[in-house]
Amino acid sequence: MSAPGDDRDRARVVALAGRERAAAAGLTLPADLRIWALADLSPSDAAPAPAPAPEVRSEADRDGVAPGPTFAQAARPEAGGAGSAPGRRSAAGAQAEAGGDGVAPGRRSAAGAQAEAGRYGALSGRGSGELAEVLEQATPAAQRQSHGLHVTPAWLADDLVARSLARSPEPGPTVCDPACGGGAFLLAAARALEAHGLSRAEVVGERLWGADVDPVGLAAAELALTLWAGEPPPPDRLVEGDALAGVASSWPAAPDEGFGMVVGNPPFLNQLERATVRSAATTERLRARFGDVVQAYTDAAWLFLVLGCDLVRPGGVVTMVQPLSVVAARDGAAVRAALGARADLCDLWVEDRPRRTFAASVHVCAPVLVTGKTGHAGAAAGGSEVDRVWADRLADAVGVPGVAVGAGSAGRLGDRAEVAAGFRDEYYGLIPLVREAADRPDGDRAPLVTTGVLDWGRCAWGERPVRFARRSWAAPVIDLSAVDDLDPAAPTTRGVRRWLARTGGPKLLVANQTRVVELAVDVEGTWVPSVPTLAVVPPQPEDLWLLAAAAASPTATAWLWRRAPGTALHRDALKVAAGHLAALPLPVDEGAWQEAATALEGFVTHHDADAFEAYVTAAAAAYRSPPDLVAWWRARLPGTGA
Repeated sequence: MSAPGDDRDRARVVALAGRERAAAAGLTLPADLRIWALADLSPSDAAPAPAPAPEVRSEADRDGVAPGPTFAQAARPEAGGAGSAPGRRSAAGAQAEAGGDGVAPGRRSAAGAQAEAGRYGALSGRGSGELAEVLEQATPAAQRQSHGLHVTPAWLADDLVARSLARSPEPGPTVCDPACGGGAFLLAAARALEAHGLSRAEVVGERLWGADVDPVGLAAAELALTLWAGEPPPPDRLVEGDALAGVASSWPAAPDEGFGMVVGNPPFLNQLERATVRSAATTERLRARFGDVVQAYTDAAWLFLVLGCDLVRPGGVVTMVQPLSVVAARDGAAVRAALGARADLCDLWVEDRPRRTFAASVHVCAPVLVTGKTGHAGAAAGGSEVDRVWADRLADAVGVPGVAVGAGSAGRLGDRAEVAAGFRDEYYGLIPLVREAADRPDGDRAPLVTTGVLDWGRCAWGERPVRFARRSWAAPVIDLSAVDDLDPAAPTTRGVRRWLARTGGPKLLVANQTRVVELAVDVEGTWVPSVPTLAVVPPQPEDLWLLAAAAASPTATAWLWRRAPGTALHRDALKVAAGHLAALPLPVDEGAWQEAATALEGFVTHHDADAFEAYVTAAAAAYRSPPDLVAWWRARLPGTGA
């Protein structure tokens, strides 16, 4: 039976690409591959007569083309002497019967099918990459988004499989991809296992398993493995269905003790996006399978990590591409705790390329988990220790230096100041009070300071435009006289009055998403912080420059980065949370700390380069920061104007 229209067209694109690759390798593809039924084609009318087998070439190997002749030249007995599959005519016979154009009765020509499918931008030449890439380009954008279909580049699949094999106790483990799509990871595993001494027939026949909800993707994976090995995988190795729903039971020949490795790139189904939000019934089904691990905003991709740990044997390795949010998202805490009880996080690959690896607008990572160890004790106590492990792995992966504030710290920043953060009511309460400074030259007004005008050590209010409440402002101010005109019963009115009261007086304003901690000192206490800018308000004004010197230091940036990696909008950015800033350890050398405060005040007042260098030296001494930490901070620091 043929597939529905879109799936049939997608399948035809994949089938045509496979046909060309088979012709280049001199193969006649089996008639029982699932791609033919989905494409409403057969090998005889989708492929020309086999060409002579080419020389073995490494490029062909990596493109998924088998080197040399296989069953096309040594036909199975039941296939007949012409090398055609059971119940099928040879390509030459079909061509003769059809009158010379190779079209079987009742079928459209391959050229016609290609033209029909061409509207999906299919690639079918040898330079088009693996069949998984052909599949992705043949799939409409809306379907790719709703199903989370983004094919893994071969270089990344190879890298992650190599990382997994390096942790595996077996040189030739069994490998499963529970969301295999077009087979990018299965092909990567096949190449790696062959490099470890296994034959291609053994790899495809005994080492690989996969599943996917997309029948065309699964057919593309089967076709790709057939092209690579010269023979198809056994019929029970690639199963159609949702692995999260228990389709794994459909692998009757799966190892009883579990797989050696689980790898893959499962679909990212962000529960904050309308196109990918799951139904209530699906959520209940997942909770029945995974329990309290499933929260309201749990991405399905995270659950594949838990599934992977359940599918492997003790000591098995799980490596799967994930949205970077898995490291620190609040709704991912239950997932991290569940993983911590099952496995150790031994490695973490993090995307580090000028352009994103996938078309999806999300930064990605890939945890490498080894199961069967003791796990982390923090998993049973709410996962705080596990979260710290994940945070440290990400910090290590992106090059954040380790931080060890020695004994003798003068307490925490929150001991000497309130750290205020506004939320919804404060934000919406500010909106009706905002004016342009030029429109309000006189009267009771206060500059509205956003994160966009905070630089390291200074405030650029009025020097460059900023965005607030979905519009651009040249020099926004808060009309304080208009506060009394607001509805006193509205929550936003209470919120903005509370915000103005909490943040009045001398304070520090701290940007919430930057490469290093960026702050400015409001000595006069006249600025109003926008939301989500943080305000650090000390009861004792004499502490103002001391706290600024601590928060602006290299150590503060590294320490805060390790508390909340992966939570900013960009992988290389630091998101400063009020609770973390309040918990920042104060310096251990109070004399050097005072010197740093004096130097910072001098730099802010006079923009003097010598004062800046004096600050950096004193701040490093105050925290006993190693030179590599200071060098790392300097490399991230935007121009200071010194």
